[in-house]
Amino acid sequence: MTPRHDTGDARSIQGGTSTISAASVSLAQHGIEDAATKMKQAVSVHPVREDDEPSPVVEFESGGRQWRVFREHVRLLESSGIDWFRLADCDHATLVKRNSQRDVWRVVWDGREYFAKLYHPNGLVTQAKLLVRGAAARREWNVARYAAAHSVAAVVPVATAWMGARGSRGAALLITEAVVGAVPLNEYWLAVRHDRQAAGALTDALADLIARAHQCGFQHDDMHPGNILIRQNGRLREVFFVDLHKVAIGRHVALHCVVVNLAQLNQWFRRHATRTQLRRFLARYLACRDKYAQSSPLARNLSVEPAVLLARLLREAECHARRLWAKRDRRIFRNGRYFTRIRPAPGWRGHALLCSKHPAPTACVARLTFTKQQWRDWLAEPLSWVDPTKHELMKDSHTATVCKAAMPTEAGLAVIVKRPLARNFWKKLGQIFGRSRNLRSWRISNMLLNRNLPAAQPLAVVERTIAGVVRLDSISLTDYVPSSADLETFLTRDVAALDVRTQHRVKDRLIDAVVRLVKAFHDRGFVHRDFKAPNLLVNWEPPYKGEPKLTLIDMDGISHAPRASERRRIRAIVRLCASLLGSPACTDSDRLRFLMRLMLRPGRSAAGWKDQWRMIETQVFEKMRDKHARRQWKLERYGRP
Repeated sequence: MTPRHDTGDARSIQGGTSTISAASVSLAQHGIEDAATKMKQAVSVHPVREDDEPSPVVEFESGGRQWRVFREHVRLLESSGIDWFRLADCDHATLVKRNSQRDVWRVVWDGREYFAKLYHPNGLVTQAKLLVRGAAARREWNVARYAAAHSVAAVVPVATAWMGARGSRGAALLITEAVVGAVPLNEYWLAVRHDRQAAGALTDALADLIARAHQCGFQHDDMHPGNILIRQNGRLREVFFVDLHKVAIGRHVALHCVVVNLAQLNQWFRRHATRTQLRRFLARYLACRDKYAQSSPLARNLSVEPAVLLARLLREAECHARRLWAKRDRRIFRNGRYFTRIRPAPGWRGHALLCSKHPAPTACVARLTFTKQQWRDWLAEPLSWVDPTKHELMKDSHTATVCKAAMPTEAGLAVIVKRPLARNFWKKLGQIFGRSRNLRSWRISNMLLNRNLPAAQPLAVVERTIAGVVRLDSISLTDYVPSSADLETFLTRDVAALDVRTQHRVKDRLIDAVVRLVKAFHDRGFVHRDFKAPNLLVNWEPPYKGEPKLTLIDMDGISHAPRASERRRIRAIVRLCASLLGSPACTDSDRLRFLMRLMLRPGRSAAGWKDQWRMIETQVFEKMRDKHARRQWKLERYGRP
């Protein structure tokens, strides 16, 4: 991709090899063996004639590594005194990001800011990819130069280094210039999305960048908002691609690839942008494709209407979301960056949270970062967490013991500890040979959070087993949601005390919030057989401005069924209405407004609300009758409801 001697200017090195020769001592002192000599040889192989311009890139070999450096940045290697493969020992470097495959460092030197990405490939799969594709740093270098050659705004490369043929072994390095004053697209969008003019200008700039990239054969296969930077220059918004190691170049981007690429970007925007904003983006994208139709031999015309493209994009976005959610669901039972398996005590095993990638707005403990050893120490005596002499007892029934405990951290934040109990022989048999209630709740809670549904964050779950098969006991720790009340208590205690006008405003917003939650809950494949008001927490402080924050708790009644029937969905509404019959603040008018807003969907109206109302009313009374009979049976059998 990069020729050994390209045409370009040389601003940092003048007079051929004189500056490079002067740099030899400095580079040799900082671990780059005879690098300046190699650079000198690279330039002197083809002497510069008076009518030629020197190559903008210098290539040389040093310490078994192949280097490529832009001439204007040679001084960075000459005088900085930085060992780029040992940035942990450098005072000029700050670690920005680290994972199993690469580290990203911010380096500030001589008043300029750089980013150094150090790849350290681990695992057989990654090593095999190196043999086929070469070093990721080398690929990023080539992609960045391709973007510059085709006027696609992206990070500017400074230098790269790798080992072996095409970087097939060892660590690899890429140094780029920092985009000063830029912020990630997601942060910028959240700040301007309610400003119609600013959001529109950003939408146009983003569509222009992506359309030009696609027409030039540049396809970013990891195009999420974190990999796009925004810099505001007066009224102009500049948009840049970053993190280029998953970019395909040099081939035309077909319609299917366009849809898949835009669906990746839409994964985040589907939660933070309106349908109108999405339509504007697509219309502007198609217009920009026409504008850049002659910018590259790889440009293609798309014979598709905006409405058709929108429909295909929404279908692909749903498929992309399902694949992403399934991937996240699998990692909750594995050792990794976010979760870990633990064996805290003899016979006990389970899973624990290390850190939450996207903590809920109401999360407290879940915002902390834990280690595997901490969980082993804290859960060394699991049953002590449900000891009422040590912790606040919140529930003690024949089905469960629930305590409120303080985490042994500096902040001492509260958690909810639950120990389910089997009330009869058949329940105990199912608990012994099946998955425990706590483990099912761990799975369902994380599935809800992975799909951006509000749930109390589970922190840890451990089971006492025999040979890992027979389950005898279990406890779970869940994040405590402070300053909240369940929906029934909130309506009965807080809303009922307000004046009539404020009541109407608060209940109207609360109905909208519950309707949005129920729609998203059902659309993402969940059903709830116990969707009662005490299982839905409301976090909303007086004077009740903004939107209420809702949190689902008690996951026993939730299951995931992508093809749930309408009957099972209606069952959740019936249960919710039945649980609020005793609240004076919840009137028939409130229930009717809730039903009509729930029925409204694209292509569907609330015209048949009367039939739905009568059906739900009948089922509510049947539910109350069955509940009373069940209560009497429990009193006779257990002596308590």
